Amino acid sequence: MPALAPYIPPKDAALSTWLANFSSLISAAPATYGLLSSDATAIAAAVLTFQTAYTLVTSPATKTANAVSGKNTDKVLVLATVRPYAQQISNNAGVTSANKVALGLNPKTSTPVPITTPTTYPVLTAQSTSTAGTILRFRDSVASPSVKAKPYGVIGCQIFAKSSTTPITDPTTLLLLTTATKSPVTVPLTPISLPAPPVYFAARWITRKGLIGPWSPIISYNVAG
Repeated sequence: MPALAPYIPPKDAALSTWLANFSSLISAAPATYGLLSSDATAIAAAVLTFQTAYTLVTSPATKTANAVSGKNTDKVLVLATVRPYAQQISNNAGVTSANKVALGLNPKTSTPVPITTPTTYPVLTAQSTSTAGTILRFRDSVASPSVKAKPYGVIGCQIFAKSSTTPITDPTTLLLLTTATKSPVTVPLTPISLPAPPVYFAARWITRKGLIGPWSPIISYNVAG
């Protein structure tokens, strides 16, 4: 999602218009924005001081070095007064988005989604093998075969393997070989012994905080010796 433009305009002309609207709406109904009448008075006073100074520099007859210096000082002061109120209103869940937009603010449009323990599992597919290792592809169990994206909050796919002459049905007996972040991945088999093919693989998702999802189904693949 593209970043929102700064809610307080940087240029004086646009800032003057923005401040006039901001102060006018708050003065008319401060409670609508979670403020008090005293807050509206403080905002109006700071805005008036800046507007008076800004008016002086918009006319060649009154635009002097002192007038420009005074305007710059009053701009700093009005922003120091207005910005905390703007942030307070923007963060106030009791103020509607429509009222925030009317003030010229960028309302928060989304709530952070907490990262929870994965409830899905990786689906593994063995593609090929070589002396470098076995190439595995993985995708989420609820995603279509063409989608490589991991579930929200997941940073990697833990891949486990073990060779055995008899079928392996318990994934907890497998050895962790790697945590892959992208599919496909070449899984080195040097940490495990290869008395005979096949090699059994299983996987599970892991989040940045170490939350681990359920095991995938175990697959087997005949690894060339």
